[in-house]
Amino acid sequence: MRLDPKYFNLFIVILAFITMLVIIYGTISYTQNQAGDFRETVLEIPLDTLSFKTYEYEQEMVDLSDFQNSPVIIQFWSTWSGKSLAVNSFLEEYKSNHPELIVFAAAIRDDEKLIVNHINSENRDFLYVEGTPFFQELLVPGVPSQILIGRDGKLFDTQVGDDVFTLEEKLNRLMDE
Repeated sequence: MRLDPKYFNLFIVILAFITMLVIIYGTISYTQNQAGDFRETVLEIPLDTLSFKTYEYEQEMVDLSDFQNSPVIIQFWSTWSGKSLAVNSFLEEYKSNHPELIVFAAAIRDDEKLIVNHINSENRDFLYVEGTPFFQELLVPGVPSQILIGRDGKLFDTQVGDDVFTLEEKLNRLMDE
C-alpha cells in the first residue's frame, strides 16, 4: 500500500502529534512514579535517628530528635536552583508567621564555599545542613523537594517541586496537627 503524496504531510503531522502525546504521558507518569517512590523510601527511614552535619560553627552535628514536639520541614535546596531559592524565600515568610516551625535547609550538590557565602548573605532562621548524602540515599527525584515531619517525629508528607501553594496547604495542616 502506498501513501498518496498529497497526504504525506498530514500523515507526518498526525504521527508527530501522537508521538508528542506519548512523550508527555510518559514524562508525567515517570515523574509521579518517582514522587511516589520518594515518599515510600522516606517511610522506610527511621526519621528520629537522622543526624546532619551543620554549616553553623557552634556545633558540628544536629539531630532531628532534638526537635521532638516541633513541626519540621527538610527543604532540599541548592544555590544553583532558582526554584529552590524561591521556596526558601517562601519558607522564610511562612516561618515568620509560624516560629515553632523548624526548617532544615539541606544544601545538596553544591560547593561548600558557595553554600557558606549564600548562608552569610541571608538572614534566615533556618538550620543549614549538608543534605547531599541523605538526598542521594533517598533518591530524591528533584530540587527543590521537601519532607514534612509532624510533632510526633513521624513522616507527615512529602513534596517534590516548587509549588508553594500546595506546600502552604500541607504546612497549614502540619501546624494544625
